[in-house]
Amino acid sequence: MFMSRRVTQLALLGITLSLTATVANAAPYPKHVEKNLIAVCEAIKSDSRLRLHRAVKATGFKMRYIHEGLVCNGQDMLTFALTHNASKNAQLIARRINASPSVLTAKR
Repeated sequence: MFMSRRVTQLALLGITLSLTATVANAAPYPKHVEKNLIAVCEAIKSDSRLRLHRAVKATGFKMRYIHEGLVCNGQDMLTFALTHNASKNAQLIARRINASPSVLTAKR
């Protein structure tokens, strides 16, 4: 009887911990952070270095940290800039994230 009680307690503890971890991962970004990150994607697309600088500054993060996690239409910042012919912003992003120059050149 003691063994079955112990197993039940451990099972309940395991279920509680797994549900807590699931709920913690499902929390969305705060609205202001999400709005700022969307503004960064829009600034990249505009090919205005000033607009990109202001948008990145509004997030409060460095461009390198944003580049590691931001996805604009399924692409990272640099690829997104190159896809939308934003060459000025692509060069700026490449400098800030220390990308190699070969990243910006087309390969056959």
